[in-house]
Amino acid sequence: MKPRWLTFLFFAALTAPFWRLGTPLIEVDDARYAEVPREMLVLHDWVTPHLDNMDYVEKPPMWYWLAATSYEVFGVSEAAARLPLALLALLGFLLTYWLGSWLFSPRTGMTAAIFLNASALYFFLSHYMTLDMALSVFMFGSVAMILRALLHPKDARWAAPAAWAFAGLAFLSKGLIALVFPAGWVFFMALIYPETWRKMLVFFRPLGIALFVLIVAPWFVLMEKQHPGFFHFFFVDQHFKRFLTMKYERDQPWFFFFWVIPATLLPVTPAVLAAVPKSWRALKSSPKEAALWIWVAMIVIFFSISHSKLATYALPVFPTLALLGAAATEKPLPVWTKRVSSGLGALLLAALAASFFIPAARGFEAQFSLLAQILGDATIAAAGASLLAFGIGLPAAVSLGAGGLLAWGLALGTMNVAASFLSVKDVAAVITREYKPGDQIDVYDTYFHGLPFYTGHWVDRIFNWTGELAYAKKNPANAGRFGYIEDISRFPLPGRRVFLVFKNSQIKFVKSLVKPGRASFESFGPYELAEFPGQKAVK
Repeated sequence: MKPRWLTFLFFAALTAPFWRLGTPLIEVDDARYAEVPREMLVLHDWVTPHLDNMDYVEKPPMWYWLAATSYEVFGVSEAAARLPLALLALLGFLLTYWLGSWLFSPRTGMTAAIFLNASALYFFLSHYMTLDMALSVFMFGSVAMILRALLHPKDARWAAPAAWAFAGLAFLSKGLIALVFPAGWVFFMALIYPETWRKMLVFFRPLGIALFVLIVAPWFVLMEKQHPGFFHFFFVDQHFKRFLTMKYERDQPWFFFFWVIPATLLPVTPAVLAAVPKSWRALKSSPKEAALWIWVAMIVIFFSISHSKLATYALPVFPTLALLGAAATEKPLPVWTKRVSSGLGALLLAALAASFFIPAARGFEAQFSLLAQILGDATIAAAGASLLAFGIGLPAAVSLGAGGLLAWGLALGTMNVAASFLSVKDVAAVITREYKPGDQIDVYDTYFHGLPFYTGHWVDRIFNWTGELAYAKKNPANAGRFGYIEDISRFPLPGRRVFLVFKNSQIKFVKSLVKPGRASFESFGPYELAEFPGQKAVK
């Protein structure tokens, strides 16, 4: 029988993805993945994604379709942008509960779901828009259905097609790895458990393959037809070159994920560590646990040898790690686990206490409001107290689960209060208030994705930056959208006001390009707005 407090925590955790949906958009990815679907509506083009009215075809369209549909129903807003993200996180939560319930026990399933939403990275990415949540949830759905088909062959008639459908949705979320990972996972399981080869035949039935093709093929065919060479750009440049080369400048040491995963699992990390010693024994004693560990190992090894590494790439292993950690806490835990948890908790609290005596730390905090400082300190305190509570013997779901939800909920409040340092919303509000038809909005040394979202106007020119618009820049039609540094020295322009937005770390250089008295400057946290009044036309 499940205790009432576990049921209460389960439903509290279930609501976590919906907390503070209306937080201002954070640069960079959060704002980008709100803006691209907005442009789908503005341009009435649901095939080719656009960014700042230029082709942006680096990623498939699943997320854009979900967010654009939300805009159609609820109107364009931050909350409408994040609603599909919250629903995806909820789906991952429910899939974790479902898989844990029949793979282990209903109580383990509930604890695992709580752990998932209480882990730092999953909680953060359920509120910060990237494509990793959609990829991870749909791919985990495919994994869950594959396990169901393999371990309960009678259910393969619906589980196998569902696995293909989930894989198709994941493919449309981020591409080829959505098929490579599940296929590789089943292959490695079959090497360890030869009896799996016979069971794999169920995945080659026509219905499942047809579902995958029907989900994936239409968009890719349309894109290649409308943009000849798209296949090469998408699969070669965005997949193989990203993995094999340092073209995208995201290389990290091979051990990157071996510290990122424990850090971003907090405060659930000690529970997962408790499951690690059982991993080798599980290969013989518990194939179901071994299957989960194979999934984790495969993804960690794959991204560890890749030349493109971001912390968010670890998200696909979080549901399986939550399951393994929850299963470990259902049994007596080794003493060292609690000691590690207590040590981590004490370390966090000690770091918080020490920060009050470090001038650099206090100087950094002084940039934020008092409320943001208090909430930030409370976040660290809650995470540390959560680990200490687990160390002294409180139930894992209460100490780690509830503690994590409290800590990251406070962190979400901190982000909301400190939004002026994370979002260009305040800058955009000034531009919107003063903008008149014919005025020009420019950016220097980066691209601020929230500007078109909040102002409703494209960024006219981008100086000294290409970034993710490299594909668009190759199009001759966009030649005038990318400017040169010396063009700034020609401001102001006859008859039109120019708004130039840049990071205030560049203010000395920008001012060196502008003649005295030609522009006014205003700071918004880390952002700077230079306003050039239009010159009167010479008759």
